[in-house]
Amino acid sequence: MASDLSKLIQESITLTLNGLLAKDAKILQLTQAHEKDLQNLQVLKVQSVFDFSNFSSEFSFFVPAKSCSLIFNTMMGSPITELSDEIDDDAEDAIGEFISNTSGSLTTSINGTELEDIGQTKFNIAHKEIVEGNDVLNLDNTYRFKIDLEGSELIIFITFDEPILPFIAEIASSEITHHEETKIVEEEEVIENKEEIEEKKEKPEDLDTTEDKKDQEIIKKEVDPKEKKLKIIIITVASLLGLVILSFLVMYFLGTFEPEPIPEKNEDINTTKPIKDPNQVDVIKYTTLKKVVFKENDIDKDRLNNKLTELTKYRVLNKEELEAQKLAEKNRLFELEREKELLEFSKKNHEEAIFEKKELDRPRIIDKKTKFEKETFTIQKDDVKIIDNTSKIIKVENEETIRTLNYVVTSSLKYSLFKSLVQETKTEQARISICNNLSGKTTIYIGPFETESLQQKMVELIQKNNSNINVSLEKISEEEFNTRCNLE
Repeated sequence: MASDLSKLIQESITLTLNGLLAKDAKILQLTQAHEKDLQNLQVLKVQSVFDFSNFSSEFSFFVPAKSCSLIFNTMMGSPITELSDEIDDDAEDAIGEFISNTSGSLTTSINGTELEDIGQTKFNIAHKEIVEGNDVLNLDNTYRFKIDLEGSELIIFITFDEPILPFIAEIASSEITHHEETKIVEEEEVIENKEEIEEKKEKPEDLDTTEDKKDQEIIKKEVDPKEKKLKIIIITVASLLGLVILSFLVMYFLGTFEPEPIPEKNEDINTTKPIKDPNQVDVIKYTTLKKVVFKENDIDKDRLNNKLTELTKYRVLNKEELEAQKLAEKNRLFELEREKELLEFSKKNHEEAIFEKKELDRPRIIDKKTKFEKETFTIQKDDVKIIDNTSKIIKVENEETIRTLNYVVTSSLKYSLFKSLVQETKTEQARISICNNLSGKTTIYIGPFETESLQQKMVELIQKNNSNINVSLEKISEEEFNTRCNLE
């Protein structure tokens, strides 16, 4: 019996989503694709080729536009409610990365299980294009994966070729996606029944009495279930009323509705009162103290317990409040973990070298904060010192230095493209940094460039390779750059 890769394929998809998006993902439904599943949809087709020991197989991934937008927005921290019906370049790159990671995870799982009839495997992404769902005519061996991403629905289609079918028995046994259709036949039967009843009403009174009796019996049979339901409702209401009355009587006899006793205002016998005599001098009469005797029967235990419960400093939370607290704590931990991952990713990008270091003909000053190499020389003139460096010539008074650096700023995340273009400019100090702009949005800073001509050359190379990428030129100080990019 051939090995079944169905579980490994499903686990590779969910594990990749968990690691890439930092969200819990689980497959809710797996069905064979129906022609209506892809109607009027724009999808991204990514073909991944797996080379096994004895054969090769091609998996074709079809990801609808809204699923592409959901994955891209989650990766970038954008609102997942703003989903697009069209696929742009950024979403295409994000889905390509997702399919590549999924294929890599599946390859690792297969190689780790050491299946004899499959052996070792490797993969490569063969093709990627945007197509219309209506143009996908052949849906044989195409299956629909419905995935829950913490409350958001994600749909992915995968088409398997013939060589891999014996090894995905569980997936191949899935039923076709069900689409509800209007049942015209039942409506016609209802209309025919109504017409028959109207014909019976229009019959003259001279018909046989036997037929009338049969009709009456049919009517009685139809009425009987309603009478039974009515009796059940009456019995239920009566039992509820009886229960309410009985509960009221029990509470009445227990004294629940009796008012709380009003304490009598007795004269305080422990106080002293002066006794006035018109014929004699005022004499103060002292009375003896009367002992107060408490009886256990005089204590209202229920009332005392209620008062003690109200005075306690602890409040018992109901189930909804506990669930809300758990959810808030989970969201807080998730945000902390996500912020930690973004910081690590940003630091790695700052430290990655774009070009190889070269030996300098003369010593250069290295800034400890940004690690940018700067070539400087000074000319002393009276009280003003003029510093000329590779970034810009500026005047400094009272030994206070303000440096402005040349940067190219863009919101596109095509890191690999920018890296190759930076090397083409022949710069010796430019880097690619992931920072935040003044509005707090993720922005790419490329630089600093030694001269404005190199800065302009970088812009021209970007526009030449992809005119849809918006770029701008900025000159900012090192302190401002360090603040935006969180450099220590």
